[in-house]
Amino acid sequence: MLATRCCRSVWMAQLVVLGGFACDRRSPVVGISYWEPSPSIVDVVRDELGHWPGGAPAEIRRPSSYLETHAEREVDGAAQLVALPGVVAVVGHQDSRTTMLAAPVYHEAGIPLLVPTATSRAIGTASPWIFPLAPNDSQEGDFIAEFATRGLHARTVALLYDNDEYGRGLRDGVRTALAAAGRPLKAEAPIGAVCEPGEGSDATLALVAPRQRPPDVLVIASRPHDAACIVRQARLRIPSLRFIAGDAVEMDDSVLAAMGAGADSTYFVAFWHTSLTDERSAAFTSTYRRIVGRAPKAGAAMHYDALMLVMQALRDVGRSPRALQTYFTQLGKARPAYEGVTGPITFGPDRRRPLYMLRVRRGVASEVPLP
Repeated sequence: MLATRCCRSVWMAQLVVLGGFACDRRSPVVGISYWEPSPSIVDVVRDELGHWPGGAPAEIRRPSSYLETHAEREVDGAAQLVALPGVVAVVGHQDSRTTMLAAPVYHEAGIPLLVPTATSRAIGTASPWIFPLAPNDSQEGDFIAEFATRGLHARTVALLYDNDEYGRGLRDGVRTALAAAGRPLKAEAPIGAVCEPGEGSDATLALVAPRQRPPDVLVIASRPHDAACIVRQARLRIPSLRFIAGDAVEMDDSVLAAMGAGADSTYFVAFWHTSLTDERSAAFTSTYRRIVGRAPKAGAAMHYDALMLVMQALRDVGRSPRALQTYFTQLGKARPAYEGVTGPITFGPDRRRPLYMLRVRRGVASEVPLP
């Protein structure tokens, strides 16, 4: 009886702050829809939270039976995540398509979902419970078009894209931006059979990159494997062709090796990179190297920011999902923007996030600024 009265008293005192969760003795849980072998970004976050007064405000968990073999299974995975005991927020999913498929689950459950790297502009309006961190495909399309025309002085641009939410969204963003600049796309096509054995690849490449009167730049809106294959094959056709790879293609040794000689003519869009020397970036890179044993990619920095933002919100407003949703909505308005490794973070239609263009020369990646 004494314990019951005590709990009731605490609940009454903290109802406003914690949204009615004060008597729930379970630790708050932040679910994640991805999991890398340890050590990983989760270990980096846990290390950082270990230095906070009082320690981590929540556990980071993923259901042990989580499946992600097919995109459609992300709906089942989302259902498992919102059913985790004590879950207050989720960080994921891996791309635009899986995020859009899973979004209704979070909307119905009233659980905030922070999306680190997916770029489809539809995500920003899918639900008031969905919060994308990455620049959307319209912003990335503007960035690519400006770099192609101003940075590379391209008169003609062609594009190959994955025929899904990511590829079509980035295609539309680039197409719209180039048209506004008075330089419409010379050609465009879904990747289709370009990187599959058999018929189809030559025909598609001949459409977007003919040997006679080829484009100055070929934009590739695809994943790393296909992008590397396209660069390698198109470079054999047209040695002078230059390439711009969308954000889904993160540079690493395997991608560069698969591109072959074309890697030197490829520019990579990134949300962040390890050459940044500001205090937050330098500290994150150092900690990531110490714990994981290699340099972080942009995706790791975005996932770090998403997880740390949730933890900061938990510390500021408590474990109510509704309070967390309000907190995220207020960033840059009633609350200051959250200062992350990847820059200030806000949400809403007017948000802008940093974008960088990178290039590898003699094995070293560096930023290529616009003139």
